[in-house]
Amino acid sequence: MALSDKAMKRLARLGYATDADLRGWQWLWSEGESFWVILRKEEQAAVKYRRWFPRLQAFAAECRRAVPVPVVASFSAAEREQHRVLLAKMREFAASEDRRCVLARKPHQAAILSTTRVGLAAAEEVFGGAGAVILQESERERWFSDVYSVKHETFWWYAFAWWTLREGLAGEDEASIRQHYPIPEGCFYWVVVSGVQWGGLAGGANHELWRWDGERAEFIETYCVDTY
Repeated sequence: MALSDKAMKRLARLGYATDADLRGWQWLWSEGESFWVILRKEEQAAVKYRRWFPRLQAFAAECRRAVPVPVVASFSAAEREQHRVLLAKMREFAASEDRRCVLARKPHQAAILSTTRVGLAAAEEVFGGAGAVILQESERERWFSDVYSVKHETFWWYAFAWWTLREGLAGEDEASIRQHYPIPEGCFYWVVVSGVQWGGLAGGANHELWRWDGERAEFIETYCVDTY
């Protein structure tokens, strides 16, 4: 059964116009009332997007005025390796199907990418032209705690991807990691986390162990996988 004119007009206002865009909606149409419930939720999310996305962009611009994207040439040896690792992770994501979950989901959904200060340079290189909002992890947390502190949204007007690198094992099961993943004396653990999330129960993250010997960072193992 074809979508009604009323449904088509409302979907068009949300930016769903192509056959590919409408395929999922066509399936929902056969479900009856569920179609209209989900459509209303999508429309509510679109209203929030139109209201809050410009503010998010302004917030991101202010963050970059306060903390500009660092110049790679100014990095220390450790920071250069962190940049190399994070850049590789971001490029891998950009070339994968997972990118669609964040960068190509809906016409009224913002892509929020977050990373470390060192990772900002990598993120700008890979995603600078993608229309995404790029923040430091602490800035993203500040946006959602101090500016947009809404919780328990069923339909998000934003989706996340993040790449972080932390030196040391603070907050991890240090004793177990040292037992199962020993490293040579003089080396240090780095924890690299890559994740995506586009809803309360949609997404996941990989937690990797790396070792840094003062010259080169090397991957050890993926020791934890989160599924939302």
